[in-house]
Amino acid sequence: MKMAVVNNWHASLNECSFCKKLRANNAKGSKKRLQGEAKGLIALQDNELYVWDSLCSHLLHYNLKNILPEPEERHQILQCNNVPKFDVSWLVWNQTGSHLALWGQLGIMVMELPQKWGRYAEYEGGKEVVTCKSLSVAEHYFASHCGVKLLQVSWHPGSLDGMHLVFLTSDNTLCVYSLLEPDSPVQVISLSEEEQSISMSYSRQFAVLSDNAVSFDFGTEVKVHLKNQGYLETPKNQGSVTLWPVYCLRGNGDVVVVYTDLESKRPIQLGIQGPLLMHPPAEDNYGNDACCILYLQTSPPVITIATCEGKLHHCIVLARGVEDTSIHSVSSWKSSMRDRSVKYNMPEEMSLFVHESVELELSLTTAVGSMDVFTCPIKLLKDSASPDRYHCCHAAGVHTVVLPWIQQYETFCSEDRTDAPPTAYQESVVEHLVCTKPLQSSAQMPILGLGVVRDHTLGSVLLTLTSDYEFIGLHLSGTKYRCSTPPLVSSSLPKPYSSPIRKLTKEPFEDRIRKILQRTSSNPLLRSQQTAQVSQQACFELLSRATQVFREQYIQKQDLARQEISTRIGMLSEQKKQQLEDLQKLQQSRVMVISMAEQLGDKCQECKERQEEILSRVQVLMRKLQSRIPFLSDAERTMKRELENMEERLDSYRRNLDQLKTKEEYQQRQYSRQTSQQSPVIKSSHMRHLHDALKEQGDELQKIMKKMKEMKMDAAV
Repeated sequence: MKMAVVNNWHASLNECSFCKKLRANNAKGSKKRLQGEAKGLIALQDNELYVWDSLCSHLLHYNLKNILPEPEERHQILQCNNVPKFDVSWLVWNQTGSHLALWGQLGIMVMELPQKWGRYAEYEGGKEVVTCKSLSVAEHYFASHCGVKLLQVSWHPGSLDGMHLVFLTSDNTLCVYSLLEPDSPVQVISLSEEEQSISMSYSRQFAVLSDNAVSFDFGTEVKVHLKNQGYLETPKNQGSVTLWPVYCLRGNGDVVVVYTDLESKRPIQLGIQGPLLMHPPAEDNYGNDACCILYLQTSPPVITIATCEGKLHHCIVLARGVEDTSIHSVSSWKSSMRDRSVKYNMPEEMSLFVHESVELELSLTTAVGSMDVFTCPIKLLKDSASPDRYHCCHAAGVHTVVLPWIQQYETFCSEDRTDAPPTAYQESVVEHLVCTKPLQSSAQMPILGLGVVRDHTLGSVLLTLTSDYEFIGLHLSGTKYRCSTPPLVSSSLPKPYSSPIRKLTKEPFEDRIRKILQRTSSNPLLRSQQTAQVSQQACFELLSRATQVFREQYIQKQDLARQEISTRIGMLSEQKKQQLEDLQKLQQSRVMVISMAEQLGDKCQECKERQEEILSRVQVLMRKLQSRIPFLSDAERTMKRELENMEERLDSYRRNLDQLKTKEEYQQRQYSRQTSQQSPVIKSSHMRHLHDALKEQGDELQKIMKKMKEMKMDAAV
């Protein structure tokens, strides 16, 4: 039961008290919401949900784990001490998660979130209403430019403390601001091809809207080095500055690159690079209604360009060749030569190679020949769980796009191969998840929020907020495609054994079945306006379309997969049967080989014994033959000479030995004679005389000693 609650937690989210209150507060402005574009009023951090309440102008914080049976249903209200005076459209987290940017078309407000503590790790220990410090960014700029609107706001990835904001305005200007000085820009970059004068009217600036930038995204950081001037040489560890390229998309489909600098006190101002060349070229420049750009940090990098018609162009970013220099690039770099940035080497210009184009299904209508084509701006959002997947939200629903061919190029680049890149690749997978405009006549219901929940308990879920403030949670299929964070135990587990037969096949069977089951279209989850009247013809069109999709994309593909599996099973059954027969034959051969080995072992032993017997007989014969030879051989002659020499040496040794024995006898006689003549024994008469003499001398000594004592005593007196 608990597992079922965990798997369906998103279905119970709409029944929470804060969701009901949110729907009740924003029910009055439903008509205004339906006329707008897609927004991002929700922000997610792992398992924590943040929702902006437009009516009350505060932020709702809710821990999604509170839906589980054990915890209590608790939510907090985060209020700004400086309430935004504009309509908030998007919520954007910084890299550290300490600040949240609230922005709309008329301003930017940054909330600094307080610390968490307590049993449930809530803000300020679990207070129901928490007042947060808020800061208005570029307030003076928007007050002095009344006609300027915000197009996009993003946190700068090169900011070490996460305190720098970058935003794009409708006057074709890209600005970098720091929260430490919210009214003074760190860097201002004009994206116009020609320098505009101050007296130029705003109507002139907005005359050519297709040339204005509509979206941007950050690329990979680059380093520029100082040029060697004259005889001075610049050390390698000095004179380098890290720049962050910003890929800006214009309305006509052109992509230009500008560079931002956060390291220098006076930022380096490089000219506009581009428009980047796109290969192969197209007459319409791949659409004149571009609306959003996305830079995927892969290898090689991939840029996605979205148009209002629902087309997505996937472009591989590579360094341009010498022959790809564009006229605009040359002129833009020449204009930058007047600035002090001439001291630095210019970064290498890139080119865009369009790999494929994908068209999104904005409406489910099956009518043919309709002149009223629905278009709307599309917002592209990265998926932090997978680098080759991103999400699209717009006024008609939600799409998810996966680029499986990126992994093939990454493998090709990592192996340092010099041959041609792979030509056969798997096409992008587009999943239509939510549709809020099923028919051309249906009213718009733009998406108000989109985010990915990443939690071990809750799983990986794409959470969507619809126009009627209802949450839709869809599980993301993480088994089909790779994950950016490998499991922690992957290095310790042994690698599974792979059959060498599988290595011979170019494509695994699982991938083949996956390609067969891959759908080019799907039946999304319908969320249309409840009060709208749908005709019988429209219902029939939806039913026909759903039936056609189920028949073509599900049933037929499953039949093909079943046939492929049946064919595979039959082939494997035949192979198994053949292998069993081969195993039986091999078993019989094994028994035969064992018996033959035993026989050969016995024969080998007999041969060995016979060989030893023959060798002994040969030796006897050789000795007999050698003894009957009438003349001596060379070896016998040599041995004879050696024996004769040995006999001569033995005679000499005998004579020497006799001489030594004679000398020894002579020395013994001499020694015995000397010992008999000089005997050390004293006779008895001599002993008596010596004893008497010694006794007399002793008596005399005693007398002398006695006299000496007497003399000492006299002397003492």
